[in-house]
This record gives sequence, structure tokens and C-alpha cells, in this order.
Amino acid sequence: MAGKQVGLGDQILHGHDRYGWWQVNKIEGWDETPPEKSNTVDVVNGHGSFPMPVYYGSRTVTVTGRLAAKNHQLAIDAKRRLTSLLQEPSSFVVASDDFLPVTALANRGRITPGPVTGRWLTFDLELKFPDPFKYGERRYVSVASGASDTVFHRGTVEAWPSVSVSGNMPDGYTVTIGGQSVSVPMGIPSGATHTIDYRRRRLYINGSLFMGAFGSQNFRSIPPGLRTSVSLSAPSGSGSAGVTVYDTYI
Repeated sequence: MAGKQVGLGDQILHGHDRYGWWQVNKIEGWDETPPEKSNTVDVVNGHGSFPMPVYYGSRTVTVTGRLAAKNHQLAIDAKRRLTSLLQEPSSFVVASDDFLPVTALANRGRITPGPVTGRWLTFDLELKFPDPFKYGERRYVSVASGASDTVFHRGTVEAWPSVSVSGNMPDGYTVTIGGQSVSVPMGIPSGATHTIDYRRRRLYINGSLFMGAFGSQNFRSIPPGLRTSVSLSAPSGSGSAGVTVYDTYI
């Protein structure tokens, strides 16, 4: 575990901070594949089963470790700090031997600090992640209407982009990623921002959800390691589209 950096929210769990030296001894469920949600359907009067799409359930990660505090009082303070870490959803970050941080959002769980013995404190964390995927570096590309570019990510599974569109396009616009188009026939005025969440297939106008806004709806994910074309077109006016994608892992 010497090569790892681990944190939950803004609290270090493996390394040195004002409390003392934190050490994670074991992480389980982080590198493993989360449980599948898919059900197989047997072939009637034949061998095997029909192929079904693979969907993953939520991920559970358990972490055990200890703190060598600078003194007894700081060990007590650290214990109190641990119990407050999941008051709100918190990012769990692990940077392994390659020093590339990978993040997932824990929305609930159980944190169990042990008794303080002198300046020593042990702890156990059970973290629940409703999104089973893990995310690394952010990738971004911006394209003007009538132009094209490419986007990619260095993860290991398909990644879903988020597209932010602005400009003055009175008759709507079309975003095309990898040859698959998503169109919004509603015009976009100057000063407004449309955000298309490809994973959830939702459109947000200036941050507020807007239902029933799409024309064509060919939502496309970004395959790992391959450059994928991105373009923006509009029948009138002009604008730009910013495409954000994160290195995505399972």
C-alpha cells in the first residue's frame, strides 16, 4: 500500500496531515468488477442462454486503516473528523503506483472509528457508490458550428460525454458524435446555455431541466482509446459546442 494515495472528500486517509500519519491497510471492492444486474434467459429446447446486455449494480468498497496521531488529543479530533465525512456525498480518490488519481462519488456508507489508544486510532469504512464507474482525467474539446474535431479518453470502458452549447442559433442545432446525431429543433438565443447529458439523455437550459426538447436522439458514447469525431451544425446563426468526457473505468 506504500505507493497509494487515498482520500475521502478533503480528508487524507493514506499520508501525512495535521493529525499525523494515516495508513490504509486494505481496500476491497475498488479494483474488482461490481455485481452485474443482468439476467440471463435460457434457450428453450437448446443449449446455453441468450446473450443479454451487461449492466452493473452499485459498488461497495471497504477500507481499513489506522492513524498514528501526533498526540492523544489529535487522535480524538481525527476520530470526530472521520464520523463527519459522509454528511454529504464525498469523492473517494485513489492514486495508485502510476500516480493517476481515479475518483468515484460515495453517497452513503458506514464509518467506524475504533477506540483511541494513546495516539493510535484504527478505522473501518464501508462506502456505497450508486454509480459503479470510476473516473480519471477530464478531456475537453470545443467546436464551432460548421467545424469538426475529435475527442477521446484513456479509460477502459465506454464514456458518456456532456455537451455544452451556446451561441445564437434561432432554428436549433445538431451535435454529431461518431456519426450519430442529437438535434435540438428549439432555437438558442445569445446568452443562453444548453447542456446535453448524454448518459441520462437530458437537456438542461441554463442549468434547469427541460423535457421533450430533442428531435433526433442518437446518443453516442466515446470508446476508450479511439479518437471520435465531433461536429456542430445549425441551419441558421452560429455557435459552439464544448464536449467534456472523463477517462472512465469499471
